[in-house]
Amino acid sequence: MKIAICDDDKNVLDQLKEYALQYAAKNMLNYTVLEFEQTRPLLDAIRQDSEIALLFLDIYMSPVSGMELANTLRAEDYNLAIIFVTTSTDHYAESYEVDAVHYLVKPVVYDRVAAALDRCRHLLAGSARYAVFSAGGRDIQVPLPQIRYVEVFRNQCVVHAASDIFLRCTLENVTQQLSDKRFLRTHRSFLLNMDYVSVRDGNDILLKTGERIPLSRTYKELYEKEYGRFLIAAMAGTKL
Repeated sequence: MKIAICDDDKNVLDQLKEYALQYAAKNMLNYTVLEFEQTRPLLDAIRQDSEIALLFLDIYMSPVSGMELANTLRAEDYNLAIIFVTTSTDHYAESYEVDAVHYLVKPVVYDRVAAALDRCRHLLAGSARYAVFSAGGRDIQVPLPQIRYVEVFRNQCVVHAASDIFLRCTLENVTQQLSDKRFLRTHRSFLLNMDYVSVRDGNDILLKTGERIPLSRTYKELYEKEYGRFLIAAMAGTKL
């Protein structure tokens, strides 16, 4: 999947790209960000590249404005998600006519960009990073954000995601597939996705789903250090 950003202000262009990549890192997504300083090259790119699915678009552009481009895209039946970025609210009502997803007023900040991208979660789900596991003679792709934790149970590894996946391999093998720092060992038999942590309760970690994960003495110091880093990064809107 590709996200296009179009703005004739290079500083805004760079800032939006940085925020889009921060959001990708925070949500374990894998998309490409394309930059345009004029609307006409952007239109040509969209016509040639079906992977462009989301657009941050400045309205006050010349010679073709962002609103004119949006109308052209809708007239040609392109249904990509449009997020307007502008200095004024004057075109807020008009943005509904082209079915815009969101309307951002400059100066842009990360929280507002993240809120706009949150509205596109269904679209972005297809760009989620994933792990591939072999089970039952077939390969299974599992989006990393869906994996809550992995446990060793009766000589098997169980990946707890949208549905449980039973693997005949070691926890170390599974860990190699989960190439993201938010997956943390909490016990010799458990690997946890810190996105799902609700609160620590003694020697257990309570997840947002209500599940409990053990925290052994061996991994307690590592957990406190890494989960602290995770929280700081999350609050700052940066990657780990």
